Amino acid sequence: MDRLVVRLAVAASGLLIVAALVIAAAAFLCIALDLALQTWLTPPLAAGATAAIVLATGGAIAFVVSIIARARRKADEPFARRLDRELMSLATRHSTSAVAAALLAGFAVGAVPPLRNALKDMLAK
Repeated sequence: MDRLVVRLAVAASGLLIVAALVIAAAAFLCIALDLALQTWLTPPLAAGATAAIVLATGGAIAFVVSIIARARRKADEPFARRLDRELMSLATRHSTSAVAAALLAGFAVGAVPPLRNALKDMLAK
């Protein structure tokens, strides 16, 4: 378990460092684009053009990602069915823990009225 925590911490710190470097590189690219556009445009127009190019690039990336996510969602099985299959597999592998968790959850729902009301509201939807 400790190795898993260490591996997750190393992976998270690595991702944060990479994200910071990507943001710095993007900032330098925007500055370079602005300076390049200043040879043809005035500085305020070059800044506006740089912002427009960055926003258009971000919009195009978001559009492509949404198309890919939508296509993948249609091909995959529904989330409820996938969640049900994964939970049943987990409960089958760890049957004693699953029984204990179910008993504890049942006791909590029966003993705590706000929790019971929240569960009723959730199931009513």
